[in-house]
Amino acid sequence: MSSRGAVIQNGHVTTDEYVDVPSKQVYDAKVLVGSSTKYHGLPDYAHSPNSKYIKENPDGSFREMRVYGSDGKPLIEIGYHPEQKLTGNRHTYVLHYHTFKSNLERIMGGRISETENSDIYNEYKKYLRRYGL
Repeated sequence: MSSRGAVIQNGHVTTDEYVDVPSKQVYDAKVLVGSSTKYHGLPDYAHSPNSKYIKENPDGSFREMRVYGSDGKPLIEIGYHPEQKLTGNRHTYVLHYHTFKSNLERIMGGRISETENSDIYNEYKKYLRRYGL
């Protein structure tokens, strides 16, 4: 996974690729919006420990959320977009998750069931339900 910005001495990434929109905050998760029309991803590192960032599609719908640990490194990413490895195509939207290795390599986790027996869904459902998921 490539870095989008310059890694500074404390290991955090600086970039002008996106901006935080406080008026769109979802509970304790910051919503980041691209600062240009170019594609933007979520930060590889969080400046604040235990942060959560949400990326929306241009229409304001949910695209993905990344949760960071106490060291600022990503722990889990929850996405709702086409994922060919899960659906076999690039058109079908699927609620899914990825985890991360210590070197920030993203690992495919799998589908997230929208049922009461899904630990991941239950942990993050307040954020997902805000977007109708």
